[in-house]
Amino acid sequence: MTSPTYATYLRLDELLALQVPLTPREQRDLSDSERLFIVVHQASETLLSQVLVDLRHLDAGPCGPACRAHRTDRAVRLIGALEGQLTLLRRTLRREDFLAFRDRFGTASGLQSEQFRELFALTARLTGNPDGDRSGALDAAVRRWRATHLDLVAHMLGDEPGTGATSGRRFLASRLENPPDAVPAATPHAAPGTTPDTTPHAAPPRPAPSGPATAPAARLGHVVVLGGSVAGLLTAHVLADHADRVTILERDRIEDHPAPRPGVPQSRHTHILLASGIDALTRLLPGLAPELAAAGAPRLAVPGDVGVWQGGQWISRRNPSAPILSPTRPVLEHHIRRLVLAHPAIGLRPGTEATGLLGRPGHITGVTLRERGTGDPAPRELAADLVVDATGRASRTPQWLAALGGTPPAEEVLETGRAYASCLFDGDAPPRGLRGFYIVPEATAPLGAIVMPVEDGRWTVTLSGPRDMAPPNDPEAFVEFAHRLPHPAPHTWLSTAHPAGRPVGYRHTANRRRRYDRLGRDHGGLLVVGDAACALNPVYGQGLSVAALTALALSRALAAPRTPTAHTLQRAALRAAAPAWDVATGADSPMPGATGNAVRTGPTARLLTRYLDRVRAHVPGDPVVCTANRDVLFLLAPPRTLLTSPRVLRRTLLGTPVPTPRDLPTP
Repeated sequence: MTSPTYATYLRLDELLALQVPLTPREQRDLSDSERLFIVVHQASETLLSQVLVDLRHLDAGPCGPACRAHRTDRAVRLIGALEGQLTLLRRTLRREDFLAFRDRFGTASGLQSEQFRELFALTARLTGNPDGDRSGALDAAVRRWRATHLDLVAHMLGDEPGTGATSGRRFLASRLENPPDAVPAATPHAAPGTTPDTTPHAAPPRPAPSGPATAPAARLGHVVVLGGSVAGLLTAHVLADHADRVTILERDRIEDHPAPRPGVPQSRHTHILLASGIDALTRLLPGLAPELAAAGAPRLAVPGDVGVWQGGQWISRRNPSAPILSPTRPVLEHHIRRLVLAHPAIGLRPGTEATGLLGRPGHITGVTLRERGTGDPAPRELAADLVVDATGRASRTPQWLAALGGTPPAEEVLETGRAYASCLFDGDAPPRGLRGFYIVPEATAPLGAIVMPVEDGRWTVTLSGPRDMAPPNDPEAFVEFAHRLPHPAPHTWLSTAHPAGRPVGYRHTANRRRRYDRLGRDHGGLLVVGDAACALNPVYGQGLSVAALTALALSRALAAPRTPTAHTLQRAALRAAAPAWDVATGADSPMPGATGNAVRTGPTARLLTRYLDRVRAHVPGDPVVCTANRDVLFLLAPPRTLLTSPRVLRRTLLGTPVPTPRDLPTP
């Protein structure tokens, strides 16, 4: 008898001929995406067939304790692999591709899988006749797999109808059995005057891992996120895949459409997503970019589409460009929230405000909270295995830690007193094909401006100045203030536009970094992100991108084989924000009247400032130096690259700056 080869033993010729996309081969990218969809589902059905082999044997009865333990553990691990297949599909199949080919398979649906139905029936029977903890592990594994399936459908379809006469996400949610409520392991004793919170607004808890047959990594348990703005939403999103449930507490009531809200005072000001932020958000929420484009969020190239005035010159628009997005804050936050809340483990409690921390110094076990607008002032308790503070500049965590007898974090502060005001305008585009202006504030010319397109054909304009030159809140005076800018182009354009409302001012522009990463490795149960940990001068437009980069850094830390500690996550968050901190404090240190312990002083700082002044002098007319400087400002490269790149060093120190015309730059 001839021994089989690897290919004949596995019957690879037949197996590899079974992936036949219905998309025409001429549409290569889409056809390959459909093939990926087929491959993952065929592999899942194959794995599931082995699960059923073991469960049928268990259901038949002739199996002793050792046999039952072995086959149950194997089935649980195989179901874990099925869950991994769904996660793989979510991370590798673009939503827009799926929506483009899904109509080709008509009424075909996973609901029609005979194996799925048999799995659920066998699990119900075996769980109804439990055998110690192993039957519980089997039930928990199936529930996790079904929840991950719901997560995938929510990501791909949202509330659109599914195939096979189902209603998509809502149908699956109705079919997903709700697990019983679980009490977190670290439930604190009730503080005087408070009661345990039992309000059913949070996402139902996922089943906890049970026994050695479940996933090898520990889970985060119940995570409570304070603050439902961008940083809080993105952090909840990355933690949800590693937690039993995530509850977001948001003090504001949330509208079902984009709208400014009191808890985000920056809602009416200009917002920019830098190239680094666009990339991070695309990785975190693949469906966000198409949604923002459909909502009319403009995409621009800098400096190709924007007149950038720096160091007394226009930067050449022929220099290499990088993309930015300029959505209004309410539109961006609305779409991020919609995608994040599609996760089955995440629940939002609007109108709920945290009032303190539970636990002891170094070990936080939950929060106290109150429901706003209910007339019930009684504080309640909410237990948590991890509390995330994403409440922004107004964070009270330092005071709450002190109230527990702990030590608040050390703070690094740099304050310039800069103030700014923003206003929406209706008007035509600027001349020469420009789609915006950016007048960069500097020590010798401290007034700044940014003009960007937003949705609905409108323009957002932000003007800024030092503490004794704050922009006014009167529309006419606001336009006149622009006359004091170092170049008349923004004022000339504003004079032809029409304000769509009154300017709104903002004065909280200090750079403030709280060093929670230095509280010690033994501090657990608390993670601080966003402006609550590292607040940057908003005039540099880094905040949204830093929030996305921080969430991406947390996601990478959570991908480690062992669940990271809160201290490890805190360090990852601070490291992600460090380049932006260096850029903002480096730009603000030379400003007139800069104060604080983060101001850079001394001979080394003065030498570095002189060098960076030479870099900025070369930016307008030198494409190499311009690209390097832009990558630092856009958080695509660390600031040190301006000091370590031989090409930048040579051109900056040995070359002569190439001047650009004072007239508006041409494409």
